[in-house]
Amino acid sequence: MRGKYKQSGMTTLLITSLLLIVALLFSLASYKNLFYQIKRTQNEVLARQAHWAAEGGLECGFSAIKKHRDTPEVLSVFNECEKKLSLSEIYIDANDYVHSRYNSLAKAEIRKKIRKSPSLAGAIQARSDLKLIGDYDIYPDVESTDSNGKYKCVSIRYSKNFYYQTTVANDELEVFDPEENGPYDGFAKDAECVVKTHLKTNTSTENATKNNLKEDFVYDDKFDPFESALGVPRSELENLKKEFKEINGSKTECDKNIKDAFIETDKVWVKGHCDLMAGTEIASLNNTPRILVIENGIFATYGAVEFYGTLYHLYTDTISDMTSGWVGMSSGNTLNSDDKKKAVYYQSGSFVPVGGLILDAPGGLSVFTSSMSFHFKGEANPNKNSDFLWEKGSWHDF
Repeated sequence: MRGKYKQSGMTTLLITSLLLIVALLFSLASYKNLFYQIKRTQNEVLARQAHWAAEGGLECGFSAIKKHRDTPEVLSVFNECEKKLSLSEIYIDANDYVHSRYNSLAKAEIRKKIRKSPSLAGAIQARSDLKLIGDYDIYPDVESTDSNGKYKCVSIRYSKNFYYQTTVANDELEVFDPEENGPYDGFAKDAECVVKTHLKTNTSTENATKNNLKEDFVYDDKFDPFESALGVPRSELENLKKEFKEINGSKTECDKNIKDAFIETDKVWVKGHCDLMAGTEIASLNNTPRILVIENGIFATYGAVEFYGTLYHLYTDTISDMTSGWVGMSSGNTLNSDDKKKAVYYQSGSFVPVGGLILDAPGGLSVFTSSMSFHFKGEANPNKNSDFLWEKGSWHDF
């Protein structure tokens, strides 16, 4: 009997030992799996850190491109971004992809394509006939640089006829080098144009005197300034208006009505004729970038006013004999009767929309009779710095 009990005890001990061994094996397997999960979690954290560092580099690089464009300062900012975010590299490839690469505790590379929206340079852009009478100084916009670092400046871009007329012996139209920070923020004060027009005699694109115009006067019979100035294609005109404060034009109170609208927003859309007269009301506005659109109406002013913004004069209606439209427009009293038949824009004072003047009125005539100094400042157009965009679909578009 005692042997039987001893054998039973041994069996119990053996079974217990086996159970303990199995439990230990399961425990060891569980710990191994736990250690694997911990390690995997740590790797995931490092991977996400690498991803967000690379994404930060992408945004940092894009900001540099928007601010400095294709100037040498872009590479300098890229280097700063790399140091701050511990990135190995930020660069742009030949297909316009911006790459941001992290290669420290983990590896990550993100790329996204950029595109340049159709940005058209030109302090004044005209799809109407354009006539300048008097004395003018123009500090232009720019497009690109040549091999010597000089800029292709664009004073006036036009698609129809251009006329310049003097009234006294000292009248001239002279183009100067762009202002410091004029075309865009960071533009060097000592930057020079490749060529600059300087007119001292009457000039017309209808005869041989058109040879007086240099390459900073850009003729393009197919250019469309709409998307460049307003940020969306012309086909989205009606949706675009929803972003603006819409008001009706006036031949007596347009100046005040525009100023009151600009107190609420930086985008105002005027429908119909607008006589700005002296323009003293909008002259009192502060230097906030603004866009003023005049749609299907005559615009006129005799004021000597600097408007810190862009003026877009838009005609979608057919322009025929405009004589009746000038009735009641006091700013048009000095416009001759022949020009009134075709003119849809007239200024006899030095009204200067420093963010650019776009005369999008095919079939019409825009007339200036003044002594004016036009200092172009790209930053005065809220859309001017939006000419570089991420290409939709080349990265996640949340």
